[in-house]
Amino acid sequence: MRISPTSQAYIRKRATALMHDACTIYKPGKPVLDRNTGKTVTGPPTVKYTGPCRIWEVSAGQQMLMGDEQITLTQTYLSLPFDAPVPEEDDTVQILQADDTNLVGKTVSVISTVHGGGLRASRKLLVRVVESEKDSW
Repeated sequence: MRISPTSQAYIRKRATALMHDACTIYKPGKPVLDRNTGKTVTGPPTVKYTGPCRIWEVSAGQQMLMGDEQITLTQTYLSLPFDAPVPEEDDTVQILQADDTNLVGKTVSVISTVHGGGLRASRKLLVRVVESEKDSW
């Protein structure tokens, strides 16, 4: 099925308007040799994107028993505007602004990108929470 350019532009604009969060995506720095100490250190990260995004969570529908506690598995996604650079696996995303204030300043790691749909209104990424004090993650 062919989607008109006008329809694509409209849906992409509407999808971006719904992204109330803001984030920065970093490519991790490469290891470099510190000549003073002789040890390998991580170089500075490269900023790939800063702008609107949407971080959201869906229940995976599976419940698991860990020890004596039953937990529900969830999947966390990050949506970016369609024209944003496509992050790569293991890029780091820092949440700069979010409706959920618990997420501000937290980081997530990109696991994979999800491609699909004819409109391609936004980029959808599966992410893993790296640092969070939120119990429900």
